[in-house]
Amino acid sequence: MADFIAALKKFVDVEYETQVREVYRMWQQPIAVRVHEGKAIANVEVVQVSWNRAVLHCEENLSKFREGDMLLLNRGDPRQSPRYHCTLEEERGTELIVSPNYPNSSFAGLSPGKGWVLDEDICDLRHILTGVLDTLAQSEARREHILGMLRGAVRPQLSVAREREAIRLAGHLEQILGLNASQHEAFIHAYTTENYYLIQGPPGTGKTRVLAMIASALAGEGQRVLVTAFTHRAINNALRTIAKTTRYPHVFKVGQQRYAEDLVWEGGAIANYETFEHSPYRLQDGGFIVGGTCFALRTRRLSEVEFDTVIFDEAGQVTLPLAISGMLSGKRYIFIGDHKQMAPVIVGEHAEEWVTRSIFETLFQHAPGTMLDITYRMNAEITAFPSRRFYGGRLRPAPEVRGRRLKLARQPQRYHELLDPERPSIFAEMRHAERDMRAPEEARLAAELAAEILACGLSAHEIAIVAPFRAQGRLIRKYLHELVAQHDESLNDIVVDTVERIQGQEREVVIVSLTTSNPGYAAQCAEFYFQPNRLNVAITRPRVKRIVIGSPLLFQAKPEKPEHHAWVEHFRALHAESDVVTISDEG
Repeated sequence: MADFIAALKKFVDVEYETQVREVYRMWQQPIAVRVHEGKAIANVEVVQVSWNRAVLHCEENLSKFREGDMLLLNRGDPRQSPRYHCTLEEERGTELIVSPNYPNSSFAGLSPGKGWVLDEDICDLRHILTGVLDTLAQSEARREHILGMLRGAVRPQLSVAREREAIRLAGHLEQILGLNASQHEAFIHAYTTENYYLIQGPPGTGKTRVLAMIASALAGEGQRVLVTAFTHRAINNALRTIAKTTRYPHVFKVGQQRYAEDLVWEGGAIANYETFEHSPYRLQDGGFIVGGTCFALRTRRLSEVEFDTVIFDEAGQVTLPLAISGMLSGKRYIFIGDHKQMAPVIVGEHAEEWVTRSIFETLFQHAPGTMLDITYRMNAEITAFPSRRFYGGRLRPAPEVRGRRLKLARQPQRYHELLDPERPSIFAEMRHAERDMRAPEEARLAAELAAEILACGLSAHEIAIVAPFRAQGRLIRKYLHELVAQHDESLNDIVVDTVERIQGQEREVVIVSLTTSNPGYAAQCAEFYFQPNRLNVAITRPRVKRIVIGSPLLFQAKPEKPEHHAWVEHFRALHAESDVVTISDEG
């Protein structure tokens, strides 16, 4: 077991050292190189500034930065002062809003003006994760229990004594909210487990509603329940669903206020407190549901609270050290996720592959639990490919969504074939070549399709456009604003983003721009680009219409690693199994 913990410590070190090495290497490059790599934004102007907020503007944003990233505002050399460590709070193309990285830091001395550069910064959380592993090593009982689970020696133990109450509650919930057979099984087993249980939730199968039912049922009997996840967005989504679905009153979050904006909605709100001490609850109280990150459990925010049950949402994205942080704070664990969707972000090279797996994938090998097998999102044609490729043919559309079709107020004037409601799964084949992170042809077509769909009466919030690179997304957004400038509809309601940011969302129509038509470039970044989990997420967001835009040259990519060849085959199969429409140069 000492070797097990040592391997996880090495994983933490390698991840951090790889990040530091890459950031320092990039800092030494000329600005033009950093910009080309998507690791910097040049010609930044500070437009407005206060002690805890700055509004920035740039001439062009080709970066890979996304909201939540830690950045360094500097004068061109990130190793030299003046420089300000900041977090990207909001990004609107060429306008960016940042805040100081650390609670006690500020933008003191920063004034409006031009000539700034934004670079990637370093985030060191090693001390928290190694501290977690040290705590595990020092507690014999916890160590035996948790490592036994991770190694497959400890399997889920279901309480027969609690089964009758679980069945009664499930029956009550079924009358109020409706439960299918797999949801019914998942609820009962999660409620009765004495140690842990897994629930696999493929796209659209109602995993967050099941989470809400489990959390409220456990809290209703007096338990202290923690809901945690890799991102604040996932935690907030789970808390909102609990409040809206079950109406359970004792739900709140502990964390920084800046990550709590989406906890307020029309008709409701969930309180957010900086620490547990600021809440109206006390350590000895029970019957509450609190949302918080695994990192918060190791700080003054939540470190004093012991939970009866810890529920991990999006557990397929949670690394083993981070999961252990949550597990040390509770007695029982419910892992809800899908190892066929987004995996943990891994930046280093590791000799042992198992250390890179998520907590969900690790436990799934020995105790797969229950898979929710009915999707209430995708119609039959959209469900077919991911079901065969990623879920062994077990994922099925609910009867009420199986035959759903795109409904437009009028016939489209352009792109009749692509927008035909009777052709739900389209591959729009374009013949461009040598495109890397941006393909203007695809960006223009994606924008024109979205504009036509808007003109045909579909609401902007029912459209999403997904691209692998943020640079392509920004180009699409630029074309959209040019095309729909005369419309009153808010284009901000159209989601244009990367796969990472679209997980957990759904729309009537989703347009996927594959962008790359340079086989060499695609092969070079195969670990990222061809990852099956990313493809699965991208193509399972739509309800009734999926349009994938791409060049067949992409399929000629020959990655170095043999296992990546099978990944490329997924893309070929998507093309082969879709309704292919060739787009001429004239459009």
